Amino acid sequence: MEKLSVEELEELREKEFDERAERDERIQNTISLFRKIACVLAVMIAAAFIFFHVRKDYNNYAGSQLVTAEVINVEGASDKNISVTYRYNIAGKEYESNKVQYTEKNKKGDKKEIRVKKNNPEVILEYNDINFVVLLDVVIGLCLELTVLCLYEMATNGLIFPL
Repeated sequence: MEKLSVEELEELREKEFDERAERDERIQNTISLFRKIACVLAVMIAAAFIFFHVRKDYNNYAGSQLVTAEVINVEGASDKNISVTYRYNIAGKEYESNKVQYTEKNKKGDKKEIRVKKNNPEVILEYNDINFVVLLDVVIGLCLELTVLCLYEMATNGLIFPL
C-alpha cells in the first residue's frame, strides 16, 4: 500500500468535496425542475377546470330566457332550502316545474321571474342574473389561480417538499 503525501491527501479531499458539491447541485436542480413542472401542471389543470366550468355555464345561460312564473306550491325541503313549484307559459305552452332554492318569502300565487333553458323549458336554472354567473366564474378562476400561485411560492421557498 502506497503512502500518500499530505498534498495528495489534500487534493483527494478537495476532489471528493467538489464531486459531492456537483452531485448536490444536480440534485437541487432536479428538485427545482420537478417543482416547476408540478406548478405548471397545476396551472394547466386549474385553467382546464375553469375553461370547462365557464363553458358549461355559458351553454346553460346562453340558451336561456327569463320568464314570469306563478308560485303554485312551496314545500320545506330542509332547514336551509325550500322546494318551489312554478307554472309558466312559453310560446303558448304551459309548463310546471320545481326548483330547490334558499328559503325566501314565497307563497302560493306570487309572481316571480325565473330563468329557464330555451331548448328544455322544464329546466329552471339556479340564477336569474347572467352577470352574477359570470362574476362567480371569474371569482372562482381568480381563487384557483391564486391558490396555485401560493403553492408555487411555497414550493420554491422550500415550505413544501423541503430537502
